[in-house]
Amino acid sequence: MTLFQPDIVLQKLQEKHEFKQAELSRLKLETANIDEAIFIGCYLRGAIFSSLSSKRANFKNTNLSFAKINQVDLEQANLERTEFNSAVLSQVTLDDVNAYKARFFGTKFNNIQGVRANLTYADLREASGENIDFNCANFNQAFLSKTQFIQLNLSRATVTNCSWQKAKISSSSWQKANLQNTNLSNSIVEQANFNDASLVNTKFISTSLNAVDFTAAELIETNFSHAQLTAVNFTDSILLSANLEGAKLTDIDLSYANLQDANCEQTTWKNVIFNNCNVNGAVFSQAEGLTDEQCQWLKQNGALNVP
Repeated sequence: MTLFQPDIVLQKLQEKHEFKQAELSRLKLETANIDEAIFIGCYLRGAIFSSLSSKRANFKNTNLSFAKINQVDLEQANLERTEFNSAVLSQVTLDDVNAYKARFFGTKFNNIQGVRANLTYADLREASGENIDFNCANFNQAFLSKTQFIQLNLSRATVTNCSWQKAKISSSSWQKANLQNTNLSNSIVEQANFNDASLVNTKFISTSLNAVDFTAAELIETNFSHAQLTAVNFTDSILLSANLEGAKLTDIDLSYANLQDANCEQTTWKNVIFNNCNVNGAVFSQAEGLTDEQCQWLKQNGALNVP
């Protein structure tokens, strides 16, 4: 790699120099405009960026591990295969960035806006943070296991085929998002809004779901086996052929939901509302906690193997 000293870097940035394969570790840049800057394949480990405008900048294949990035505008930047492992990003704008296969392992996020960001195949394992807005972003095939997020907005986002096991997510919005084939097993999801979202074949195996709204959500073949569901609203949702085997369900509203052909074997119920729910073909073998009145109603409406 070509070596550049910090003072030379600052001068060359003003001259629109393109940095390629440059050694720039621990570079410190503050209160500057570096829009459309080029840093391709550079080594910026431990860099400190503060109060920068870096719109449309190109950081493709650049190493920004352990960097501290504060109040930086990266709108429309190219972050393809950029490495942010163990970095700290605070008050950063990532609107419309291309972060295809970018690596954010162990990254800490705080006050992030990434509307329409492309994070397909990105690695965010063990990332954490709060107040994160990825509205309409694309996370297809992203890796998000063991993440911890508070106040996360993924409304209208594409979150398909993601690996999101053992995560802890609090106060999140997934309205109209697409989570088909995503795996959220062994996770903790609290105060979440999945209103009108598509969760076809999504996995919540052994997941704890508390205060979650699935109103009008598409939950066809979704797997809730051995999950713990508390204060969950399934009103108007489609749970066709869903798997709830071994799940524990408390304070559940299934009003006008479609539970047809669902697997409800060995489930435990407490305070459930089945008002106008379609239970035809749903199997309730060894289910517990249902009242005599509910059991009678289930049998009359086509449920199978009701105790």
